[in-house]
Amino acid sequence: MDRERMKELAEAQTLERMAQTTIVHGNNVDDLMINDRQYRLVANYRDAYSDDRLAARFSEFLEKYDYIVGDIAADQLRLHGLYEEGKTGVSRALQIGALQDYLYENINFGAPYFVLENLNPHVIEEIDEPAMHKPRRRGGRKHQNQSNSTHQNQSGPVIKEQKKEVANRQTVRQKAQGKAVTKGNNRKRRFEIRNRVSDEG
Repeated sequence: MDRERMKELAEAQTLERMAQTTIVHGNNVDDLMINDRQYRLVANYRDAYSDDRLAARFSEFLEKYDYIVGDIAADQLRLHGLYEEGKTGVSRALQIGALQDYLYENINFGAPYFVLENLNPHVIEEIDEPAMHKPRRRGGRKHQNQSNSTHQNQSGPVIKEQKKEVANRQTVRQKAQGKAVTKGNNRKRRFEIRNRVSDEG
């Protein structure tokens, strides 16, 4: 896919998100409604917050978080969700207490950012995607309950033929070089060489 096509798709997605997201400010400038849910702007470093930017990036998926952190990098808004402090079953890195760590580690130094508090977070019903089967690694062991007799029946003779062909080529090569063909003679020769080296040492 070329760059122009990717740019068109990104712009179409932005317009679609903007059409699906409504942002209305309350009496207080820091209070706002996003898709009929209450939020409060609790931090706005270097005037990072913008209705248009947020509308272009906002997704229903973010409604489950207690806080939404937005930062601007390369003139693009990135959004990250965090939960309230002490929420059970959530790692410390995903709680609002880790905000400073997130800012130091994941956004550019001095970059504009804002923090929105979700006053009415709710559980998002996630759509179960069909389970993807991982391809088996080559040479990996098969489970005992998997039946692979058909595969063995088809590939067994082919593998045997390939091994015979390789053995025949090695035999022809050894004969051409005037070497002994039998395995016993090769072993004997290696043993003699080893003994000769140990006697000289």
